Amino acid sequence: MLTQPGERISVETMCEPHFTQGDLSREKPAWRLPSWNGLLAVGHDLALRAGWAGQERTVTWTLSARPSAVRTARRLSAARLSAWQLAEPTTGPAAVPAAETATGTAVQLVERLVADALARGAEKIKLTLSAEDGLLRCEVDEQRASHAVVRPSRAACADLDRLACCWGAAGAVVWFELRLTPQH
Repeated sequence: MLTQPGERISVETMCEPHFTQGDLSREKPAWRLPSWNGLLAVGHDLALRAGWAGQERTVTWTLSARPSAVRTARRLSAARLSAWQLAEPTTGPAAVPAAETATGTAVQLVERLVADALARGAEKIKLTLSAEDGLLRCEVDEQRASHAVVRPSRAACADLDRLACCWGAAGAVVWFELRLTPQH
């Protein structure tokens, strides 16, 4: 940058990009690099759309311990359960409110357990879903340096008691199961 003798230069002037007339208009990009959780959700969503995934009945994701983990866990679990075709009808005469479906209940509980793990200071969160023998099982494993025993919050315990057919905690893992088929 050339200046005239005696001309004062401000920091703003020094930091501004200077373009010649032949340069294209260069504006700051409106996007930013997504977090690992965002990349994980996007990658999983693309795999489901392309048909690369969805056939296996057990899936595990490792989430970064960031606030976006709750949203990512919700999106990943909802997409996977939809790919497994576990969702009950949400339109027509057999319509069931989304919160009352096995998928809606599972997503609600996953959100609660991931939020609890973040509140307790987990360094990473491993989320595992599996669907076998008419049961949907979810495990939320808090990975941390200390090997503390995990105890779900009161609100999580109340939700698990009310919504899951069974649940428990072992070490750093909190798990629950939901029935996928009606009892006879």
